[in-house]
Amino acid sequence: MADNKDVTALPKNLLLSVDGYLDLTGTQITALPNNLICSSLYLDPERVSNVTFRKNCGNNNRTIFAVWIGETFYIIGAVCYIAAGSFYGPLWKFEDAVDLKYSGEAAEAYKQAGRDCIDELIEKLNTRPR
Repeated sequence: MADNKDVTALPKNLLLSVDGYLDLTGTQITALPNNLICSSLYLDPERVSNVTFRKNCGNNNRTIFAVWIGETFYIIGAVCYIAAGSFYGPLWKFEDAVDLKYSGEAAEAYKQAGRDCIDELIEKLNTRPR
């Protein structure tokens, strides 16, 4: 995208699949559609209502976030996905990826940040008016 600041929303009523990464940083998007599929997701988590995040995680001080997409939670989502740098996938894959790069307390702290994001997102979505 050449000028992200003009993007205010993504399509809601179609399967939105992006082959590769989707960079939504600098957009005006405040919520992600529940049908978003991509391999990696970049965004400004402070702006997006269906995202929870933690800053300064891991050796690279990444901001990681959880997002509810469809029936799934993603870290970056009912699966919750986690996004951390170029990683975007379910919690168990996030934890496996962390275990490959970290050990001991550093690994546990990073994984706990992902779990905390998911727990906070579940609470946030359960208290939202329907």
